[in-house]
Amino acid sequence: MNDFFLANNRSVVIGNTTIHQLKMHNIDEWAPHASIIKSFLKTHSDEIYKSLLKAHTVEVMTLLGKSTLKTENELILMAEASESTFLSLIEAVIKVNDAYFAEKESGRKRSRKVKELDQPSWFETFQYLIEAGHHHEDIMQMSYGSFIGYLKAAQKQRSQNLLTSTNLMRAAQHAKDKAYAKLTDDLRPVDD
Repeated sequence: MNDFFLANNRSVVIGNTTIHQLKMHNIDEWAPHASIIKSFLKTHSDEIYKSLLKAHTVEVMTLLGKSTLKTENELILMAEASESTFLSLIEAVIKVNDAYFAEKESGRKRSRKVKELDQPSWFETFQYLIEAGHHHEDIMQMSYGSFIGYLKAAQKQRSQNLLTSTNLMRAAQHAKDKAYAKLTDDLRPVDD
């Protein structure tokens, strides 16, 4: 799915069932199940939705419930009515939430102590986005894909700002007083 699909929080319809993107506000409810499915998908071929359902029924049903907003009983009835449609739903949930399932894990192996110190908490990550202009309520309603997209954009913007600041400091060290004053005047916003 593309960036606009993620940013607009779009969904996919299969038959009469709408598949929604998984949201940040209930990540504690769906992430444990999704991580098991993600691990399973890494070690199997593309035509594995039937074996995924058999191997991890609870996790699949939980994710389908969160994505389709249907009860477990409704999902069971759908599975009994048409296995192929139900397998299409599983495939769609994974594709709609590709930002989570296709996300690469860090290749570096770290000790547990280093991991704990290195990994930012969710609160730190949310604060980072809040500093970038987002609101807590908006972040909680983002899909996981939008959250990751905005986080990467904020990180890129911060890196660019640091680079600009570094270049200005370097220019200030080497500039003559008049040249530096002209540079800072040129960088000030123009009032209309």
